[in-house]
Amino acid sequence: MKKTLTNISEGDIVITTYDISEHDITRADISENDNRGDNMSKQNALTEPVYYILLSLLTPMHGYGIMQNVKKLTNDRVNIGAGTLYGAINTLLSKGFIAEYKSDLSKKEYIITEDGRSALNSELKRLRELVKNGEEILGG
Repeated sequence: MKKTLTNISEGDIVITTYDISEHDITRADISENDNRGDNMSKQNALTEPVYYILLSLLTPMHGYGIMQNVKKLTNDRVNIGAGTLYGAINTLLSKGFIAEYKSDLSKKEYIITEDGRSALNSELKRLRELVKNGEEILGG
């Protein structure tokens, strides 16, 4: 469902909000640009699920462990399905943000790389700026 509110305050301000009942990740959620490290400012923001996947992989973890950890970190608010998780893992592998840590016949474990850690730190900096600006403007 899409809601549009206009003329919230003086001037021609348009705010568009989306009512999203489920947080799920698709390949489109991960930037197709291959910007890394110091170029993070040019890279699109990480989606919430990708942020939590990278955060989870500060410790080596397999896919099911990632899904469970994301649910735990978000108090069951963000639930990543297996298909979309492995799509994201493949994209993050190709970007060099994560690497295969170890593999056996039943499961593969992944870990964040330095490029992934840099992207995660840049995203954290971006999120802090969002909160700071919101608190300053809203008086929170």
